[in-house]
Amino acid sequence: MLNERVSAAKKIASDLHQAEDAIDEAMIRIAQLAATLPTARRQTNMSAIVGQEAMAKVAQALAAAGEVRQLLTDAHVALTVTQKEVGLGARMFGAGVKPASAKLVDEGSNDCQRVDAPMVAKAG
Repeated sequence: MLNERVSAAKKIASDLHQAEDAIDEAMIRIAQLAATLPTARRQTNMSAIVGQEAMAKVAQALAAAGEVRQLLTDAHVALTVTQKEVGLGARMFGAGVKPASAKLVDEGSNDCQRVDAPMVAKAG
């Protein structure tokens, strides 16, 4: 039973981090677009009213992406509560960005270790 919960938690953590990364990427691209629009308008010597509706929509899209990001971070926090409720409170499944070579030291551990780094004995 514990192995199934650990496996499910790892899958959830992986999917959550992918979703967080995706919304960050979307926000970056929307922000780039938001910068390109007025830059292009100025470079082409157009009136400030040219493209204003589009600029407003892009700004709304960026704000909406920010709201989605907040919801995902709220879900992340809520999942830490769920994690404790199902008896996995002491384990972490990725609370931040890890180097590509990071891996779990042992199943259910909250220790992250580089593949080429020596293993350190756990206290306790």
